[in-house]
Amino acid sequence: MQDDLALIERVRQDGQKAYAELVNKYKQRIYVFLLRMLGEAQDAQDLAQEVFIKAYFQLDTFTGSSQFLTWLNRIAYRRAIDELQRRKPVKCIPIHELEFADTLTPESICLAKERAASLQERQQMDSHLAACSVCRTALGSCMSNFVAFDDAPPLPDSFTNEIMRVISSKAAENKTEPKLKMIDLILNTCWRGNMKKKMVVTAAGLAIAISIGTSTSLTFASHVHSLLNLQAETKDQDIVFKVKNASISPNQISLEYEFLKNGIRLSDEDTHKPFKFNMDDTSQHFYGYAQEEEDSSGNDVYVTDEQGNKLIDRSSIGATGQRTLETGVQSLIRISLNDETFKKLPEKIVLHVELNKVGGKEGKWHLTAPINVKELKMKSELVITDKNYTLPNGSNIKLQGWLSANSVSSIITKYIDSKNGKTEYGNTEFGFQVKNKQGEVVAALDPVGLQNVNLVDSDVTDPMADTLGFQFKRFKEDDDYTFELKSLHSYEKMGLDIKIDPQVVNGEPLVKDLGGGKRLKISKVELKTNDDEKQVPSRKLSSIPDAPEISYVQDKGLFIEVEGWLDKEMVDLTTWEVKVDNQEKEWIVWDPTRLEQDENGNYKFRKVIIIRDVEKMPENITLESASAHKKTGVDWKIPLGKPTP
Repeated sequence: MQDDLALIERVRQDGQKAYAELVNKYKQRIYVFLLRMLGEAQDAQDLAQEVFIKAYFQLDTFTGSSQFLTWLNRIAYRRAIDELQRRKPVKCIPIHELEFADTLTPESICLAKERAASLQERQQMDSHLAACSVCRTALGSCMSNFVAFDDAPPLPDSFTNEIMRVISSKAAENKTEPKLKMIDLILNTCWRGNMKKKMVVTAAGLAIAISIGTSTSLTFASHVHSLLNLQAETKDQDIVFKVKNASISPNQISLEYEFLKNGIRLSDEDTHKPFKFNMDDTSQHFYGYAQEEEDSSGNDVYVTDEQGNKLIDRSSIGATGQRTLETGVQSLIRISLNDETFKKLPEKIVLHVELNKVGGKEGKWHLTAPINVKELKMKSELVITDKNYTLPNGSNIKLQGWLSANSVSSIITKYIDSKNGKTEYGNTEFGFQVKNKQGEVVAALDPVGLQNVNLVDSDVTDPMADTLGFQFKRFKEDDDYTFELKSLHSYEKMGLDIKIDPQVVNGEPLVKDLGGGKRLKISKVELKTNDDEKQVPSRKLSSIPDAPEISYVQDKGLFIEVEGWLDKEMVDLTTWEVKVDNQEKEWIVWDPTRLEQDENGNYKFRKVIIIRDVEKMPENITLESASAHKKTGVDWKIPLGKPTP
């Protein structure tokens, strides 16, 4: 602990060199932590780099009241939950309802997430884990003694080098977070003061961040009062606990809260600790709370009707730590709802919060906040549609409705799967758009990512607007809208039996006719046996028009360069099944891809099929089959209307 504090002080005084030591010290532990949560090595590595970059620019919020690793784990945990929610899975199935629930073991969970009888089921698990603290606890309990991921190979030195390159670039471009720049300008401090000075600077930073968010964002400024204002508060031990604004969707009630001491927010850790009551000891260890002494088991949060009858207990309630948005720093209490609970909510409910330990101090922070549900729905601009579209396989897409909160509007949908809808090759996805009464497209979701309109990036989604919905830039209030379901995306196995001789292909590309004008060209096979970075195609997204066309990987194995020309109905080929020198072995295969459309709307791609851990150049490779990503046009329109004043 003291070594970490000394390093952090060196970072604050001398800059980036000392920070590289911190990265090297903890990079493997953060990577393994994220690998446990996400199950995808490349995602875990990418997010681990994001965590260390974010931590560098938020060192002002680390007060030393906990271990530095605990603080890093908090950032990693929230980022992983954001990633799980961003994946937009098709259906939320509780763990105990999955096929392997009767043998819930670490091995069965990892097997399901690795092979996932279907990718759809794995994403269903991710969706539920992102929303359900009970299932996170169950999974954490099972995973806590499972060490398979601890065998993950060490991250290369280039991992740290890339982090420091990004940090150096951001600093050089003077694009660090606004509060850091403003603090340096206003207070002219280099973080050399004592803890009291650091707390003052932190408070100034938060105030500046809030000020910037309000003054520079007209969208936020004009909607900052659009939520239901509760303003319930209590005080003990010089700590004020406030529950401020609220919003509602069919999936959750969100309530903004904060702890203040002498007008300054408590640290992120002290803010989150009182609401850990749904986690057992093993789960606290799994999610990075093992070193904390705070015990929240005596705290409680629940919802009753006006007569005091309990409607929702704390098993359905959780809380987030601090998250910095354009609206400022935000912490939320989330009350999970299902269809039945949402429909049966009385017109008036009461939130009860009973906290007996906050910021390491015993006390009594008990408050009640009456909530008018009708007014809450109106303030959240919640419009319920409750319409269903039935797919040929018997599954349904349920359009629950939409709402607006702060600077975003959220389209709330739910995919209700049928047993006939399962596939081992991919989950069913859908694309839609929203038009105003003038026929203009104000929002669009394209599962491929090429034709999104006003879709909010996952890093800036607003939790007050239902994180399970699809969030877009806020719609205008005085307009009528129509939801148009435009496409369904499904996956099915496609036999290929493409035999590749690496020596021949490296001299002359192999072209495979797929019929109907579709074709593949395999132009190069390369063996990579070192940890050096290698360029691969990068995904194209309409929301990031200037994004680079390449990214870098450090995998070892075979790299097969492929181009494909498809049509309007076939989007991509992925999830490859391969043989190397006719060996009956399950290889780890993935394929970084850049998808595009030509002027006629036909899909084409550039990709590299990576077969990991091949140690020598084979004599032959067979691409036996792939998952064909297919797109089917749909024409289903539902009036969304507009909020009732």
